[in-house]
Amino acid sequence: MSQQENTLEHQGLSEFYEKKPKEDVIDIFKAVLESIQNDLKDEELAFILNTLEHYQDQPDFHVLWKMMENYDHTYKQVVQFIDLNQDYTYLIKTYLDDKFNLSTVLEILAQINQLLETAPFLLKNRYFQKLAIQKTAYAVGDSYDLFVAASFVKAFQVTNPEVDFSKIKDKMMVYCEIALLDELKLQKVTLKDIDTYAHFSTGKLNEKELKDKKIVNKYKILKVLHELFHTPVVSVGVILQQLSPANREELREVLKNVLRSNISEDYFQHILAAFDDEKGGYHFPQLFAYLSKNADEKLMLSFIKWTAKNLQLDHHYHRALKAYLKSHPRSVWKNKTYRKELGMISTSSFRKLVKEVENESASQVVKYFKKYGVQLSSVLFIILVIGSGLYFGYDLLAVKKDKESVTKSNKAVASEPAKNINLDPFREWISEEPFVFNINGQQQKMTFGQANPSGGKSLVLTDSHNIETPYQLMIDSEVSPFDEKGVLKEGFSLYHTEYDFDDNGIPEVVIMALNQTFESFVWVYSPASENGNMSLRSDLALKGMSAAKLVGKTLKLLGDQGQSETYAYLNQQFVKQ
Repeated sequence: MSQQENTLEHQGLSEFYEKKPKEDVIDIFKAVLESIQNDLKDEELAFILNTLEHYQDQPDFHVLWKMMENYDHTYKQVVQFIDLNQDYTYLIKTYLDDKFNLSTVLEILAQINQLLETAPFLLKNRYFQKLAIQKTAYAVGDSYDLFVAASFVKAFQVTNPEVDFSKIKDKMMVYCEIALLDELKLQKVTLKDIDTYAHFSTGKLNEKELKDKKIVNKYKILKVLHELFHTPVVSVGVILQQLSPANREELREVLKNVLRSNISEDYFQHILAAFDDEKGGYHFPQLFAYLSKNADEKLMLSFIKWTAKNLQLDHHYHRALKAYLKSHPRSVWKNKTYRKELGMISTSSFRKLVKEVENESASQVVKYFKKYGVQLSSVLFIILVIGSGLYFGYDLLAVKKDKESVTKSNKAVASEPAKNINLDPFREWISEEPFVFNINGQQQKMTFGQANPSGGKSLVLTDSHNIETPYQLMIDSEVSPFDEKGVLKEGFSLYHTEYDFDDNGIPEVVIMALNQTFESFVWVYSPASENGNMSLRSDLALKGMSAAKLVGKTLKLLGDQGQSETYAYLNQQFVKQ
């Protein structure tokens, strides 16, 4: 039957549709469908096609198609005729658009299966193929759980045994993988997600053909992540060399998040890789802080023993471990059993480290006993006499020595970070020395307030006219470098610097509190003039796990969770990158 034979004009039906009420036409359409016994006659097919054509831009078009679906044999003949005759392509397109007007992956897959069950010849229809591939990919990208949605596509099978869906399925998987990568937030990836991705990844993505570099980078990182966790690992560092330096940095942040809830002895190499410094070493202070927060004491002990056995330990490792053992609130050194196990590590360098921690952690009395063991009986006698109040009633000498000892100890602890790391451009804030800086040629002076004259959160800004303005180093955090009285806690040191983030000739004021385990608190203030008086505007207050780095127009540090964070100074405010 030709196109000409089936036009409305040729059949003289234009007037019929115009004069007949729509309800009557639909009733006649149903009657024709019910009267068809076997193969369609030419006049029956012509009426069905012309009716569909007449109502194609109206909602009734879909009502007619739904009605026809109830007559399986007739439905197949009509669809096949349309599919074979390009002149009627628009009818099948409109029909399929409605069929694929769905949102979830499971709904779309069910529709594909149903269409191919009743009309298997649609498999060769290009528009059907296009909708099946595109709609499925869009649905995956819009899914709440990208990996689960992609897994549904991977598991999908057409139930019609006469249909070979494999080629279209392969294309569907490629586009679904691209959609997933496009929407994926790497920082939220879990170990389970990495497993799932490996299961459905096609391995057919062509990096040269993918125009979006972000998708390419995510694809590369996920491939390496799977290799790290699911193949025998000789050297994690070697595997990471497959990536560019920028991708390696991003992968390390992903590793920290993935491992946070999956720390075990199997992943000690991965933990090291997460804190690699790209210079042949590791950021050990941040690594120990990360493990202390996310692993229990037993696992922490295992990691220390593993590193002592498998790494060539340098002074950076010794310094960081020593600081952790001595000062961290959750240090395994506080557990006598674990302390004994650390002492049993056989390497000479580690035994030396343990000895140093023992000596520096011991009380003043114990240190005195160790130094003057031969005079133990005399010392004990004097202590007993002093303790009982028999030695002149009061031991002024002991009080004096104790004060001197505590003062010296505090000074040594507070200054330790400055000796161990280059903090340029920061300078240590000596309590007796004011922080002096210039704004527009006028000298400004910042000192500690009366509440904490030796160092604390109360500050006083004195401008060139000797006008004093009080400030508080406040931060939105459950922990603070200051005690309840606002005094700087033992182990912390304060540092200050001027840094012109926006190159406008007026540098910002940066203050940092830092301790031996590289727990840090950073404040940034911008000079501002109010009514002719100079003041400071608070622009930033952060808690981190490293000393702040000032680079270009940015401030960088490791965040509280061990992740690298960058804050750019744009339009006189800091924006997290």
